[in-house]
Amino acid sequence: MNILKKFMDSGNKQELSVIASGEFDLLRSKQSPKSSLECIYNDSSLSIRSNGQYTYNIVVKKVIDITEDDEGDEDGDGYYSDDARSVLSVQSKIGGKKEEEWSFTLGPHLNFKKTWSNIGDAVFVWNNSLGDENDERVQYVISSDVSTTDVDQFLQILYRCYFTVINKKPISSATANDIKDIELLFNTVLPEEENEETIPDSCDLLDTLHNLNANNAAKDSDDDEGDTSELFQDANDTFTNRTISAPLSTATEIEGKEISSYVGGLYLFDPIKEDFLLQEHAMEISLIEIGEFKYWLSVNGKETKLGKPVTQQLNPTFDDAKTVFIFNYTIEQITLSFMIKFDSINDYKSFKLQWSACLWMATNKVSWDKVSDKEKQYIINPTLALVKDLDHILGFGDDSDDKREEELRSLEQTRAEAELEEDEDDEDIPSSVLVSSEQFDESSSASSSGNRSLTVSARNDRSYVVRGNKIGVFKTGAGNVEDDDEDGLEFVSVIKSVKGKDGKGFNPENPMMYMEDRSLILGDNNNLNKLYKMDIETGKIVEEWGSGDKNIVQYGPTKKYDQLTSEPTVVGVSNNTLFKMDPRIPNENKIVQDQSKQYATKYNFSSIGTTEDGYVAVGSEKGDIKLYDRLGIKAKTAIPSLGEPIKYITTSADGNWLLATCETSLLLIDLTIKTGKNAGNIGFLKSFPAAENVKTYILRVSPEHTSYMRTYTKKPISFTRAYFNVGIGQKEQNIITSTGPFAITWSLNKIIQHGTGNNAYYIKRYDNDIVEDNFKFGSRKRVIVALKDDISLSKLKSFKQPNKDVLMPQSNIKEFYE
Repeated sequence: MNILKKFMDSGNKQELSVIASGEFDLLRSKQSPKSSLECIYNDSSLSIRSNGQYTYNIVVKKVIDITEDDEGDEDGDGYYSDDARSVLSVQSKIGGKKEEEWSFTLGPHLNFKKTWSNIGDAVFVWNNSLGDENDERVQYVISSDVSTTDVDQFLQILYRCYFTVINKKPISSATANDIKDIELLFNTVLPEEENEETIPDSCDLLDTLHNLNANNAAKDSDDDEGDTSELFQDANDTFTNRTISAPLSTATEIEGKEISSYVGGLYLFDPIKEDFLLQEHAMEISLIEIGEFKYWLSVNGKETKLGKPVTQQLNPTFDDAKTVFIFNYTIEQITLSFMIKFDSINDYKSFKLQWSACLWMATNKVSWDKVSDKEKQYIINPTLALVKDLDHILGFGDDSDDKREEELRSLEQTRAEAELEEDEDDEDIPSSVLVSSEQFDESSSASSSGNRSLTVSARNDRSYVVRGNKIGVFKTGAGNVEDDDEDGLEFVSVIKSVKGKDGKGFNPENPMMYMEDRSLILGDNNNLNKLYKMDIETGKIVEEWGSGDKNIVQYGPTKKYDQLTSEPTVVGVSNNTLFKMDPRIPNENKIVQDQSKQYATKYNFSSIGTTEDGYVAVGSEKGDIKLYDRLGIKAKTAIPSLGEPIKYITTSADGNWLLATCETSLLLIDLTIKTGKNAGNIGFLKSFPAAENVKTYILRVSPEHTSYMRTYTKKPISFTRAYFNVGIGQKEQNIITSTGPFAITWSLNKIIQHGTGNNAYYIKRYDNDIVEDNFKFGSRKRVIVALKDDISLSKLKSFKQPNKDVLMPQSNIKEFYE
């Protein structure tokens, strides 16, 4: 159901926006002898109605339950007793009959505010202009099933209507700062305006952290979250006292060279209310150079002072549409999410450029001046295929409001379609099945190291899970993979005590299906210049392949679906070499010399992936990616680093898409050339023209969702290997990865439609950490998940849009305030 809409059907054309469900209450004067709160409508809609030029009304309308007509009393007073008209001070204005609609003229006299109820529901409060008492107010408590997005959309329209009312001007004359000022007015509740029914502001959280930090100020920074202690240690050479990691006014200034400084508002994400709340408006946001390739983010105001090194661990996220910068901030194992709203578009643009440069230099230890203009454009705006002006990207202009509202409506439509698609699944099939891995591990769970990897076979619906030096074999149902009929999960057998041909046991790593899925290729972290071929039927190592003096960092099939064929070769990377191995070579060293390429420079290659036609993509620890149409020659395309090492690479079968797994993000890269003489080709075969960058979508968990996840797990975000759904002749439509106990999926269609992966993902939380997850071969609706001690088969429909209930158990949410 599309709860919020700009224009109603022809019968209600004056209504500009509607929230469909909420409770409407009267808040009586403190001097009133009656109860301070009385419910007027227990279910009602709230709308903004045009009432002539520069005039708008806020209208509360009772939602009529169909049972009222059938089951109402003889006097027609209504089915719900709390919906009956109360004898209130408003009766002088509305008369004696029962009203089913209250209408308030929009203007400063209403003193309209947004606040929150005790249980975290959004509440609108304004003066009761229909009453006789001066300090009488009304409130509209929005139902919990109305999304935060719907509330935000309603408010955006209300801000614009308010502008036209107070200025007697059309909305097209409003600037972004005009709207921000109104937003600040509507979201700032003074102490005397607070109602007893509403919960305190997010300052409660800040006060808690203030006290916590005061009690622990003497602790060494090593007691802080693991990812920050090392960073502070690097910075301690330059300054003596670091900025205290809490909103305090006693933070010490940092020694260093100020690169840039801006002004903006600081908002804190409240984990209970699930919204950003304003903390201070006039904050100074600075980037400071504190050493060679070391940079510091400083956010200072009258009440709050924040400081952190510029790193990926802050989970930096830019929202061009809203001109905001969001980042995470960890203190005492509680991770907060802060948002900065810049006072001007130019400040936002400048900060984004400076931040991107500082982060890139801090990661790569190379001067920004040595980066080409084309690479700079890619680093700053990787989702842009061509060089464009950021003003155009931001959508500011005469029609910016219409564009924004159109995008919001499109987003709601996409969500509705996704929900409809999920509802069409067979409800009789369980959402998930869980099988314990301890069935194939004789050691006790206390001493066992747990599961380490998951490998999905294309034949016979088998999956293989490594645990210690054993490999467990599991079977999924062999029903129709599109409808997922008769799907189940069961333990089949175990391959015990994996041993080399010399009889010495080892713990197998990185299993890869091979030779029509009848064999596995295994690695050994204690012997990096050798691969092992295991016959699955016998559970024995039958071949060992040497790589000479080259340590094998990662390996994979020569072509994407070679596991279904009898192709004997595999490809791999060492630190500075791309190679192919062929077991038919009579020597111990199985590397094919004329189909390998060794670089004189140590590139620190870290990952490799191939397409169905055998095109090769290689990633490095520096974060750059090279594309080849075959091994042994120069790369056709080089994609610059965005700052994080590439852990894993996979490609779509046709080579149009590349998916790279980094520690805190995924890179979804569109490899189709859009312009020039090579338009329509892919980057494996032709180079991109000088005027075109490779379009890259950065997929992250939003900082606000990260705040829940990190506080719950006490661990930073660390993505496992990401996969597309795969199947012969099938298009890649979904992505799956995980971090900690959270499995995460994205839809390619949604990413492409909205131009970003921000908040376009669904999550499923498990009871234990996930080792690896992947789609069942040939299906995009079934996900196999290897947990530390269990194996799960789940429906994709069991993944939910993330919120505090999905991301944290109810008992843990209080950690933010304890």
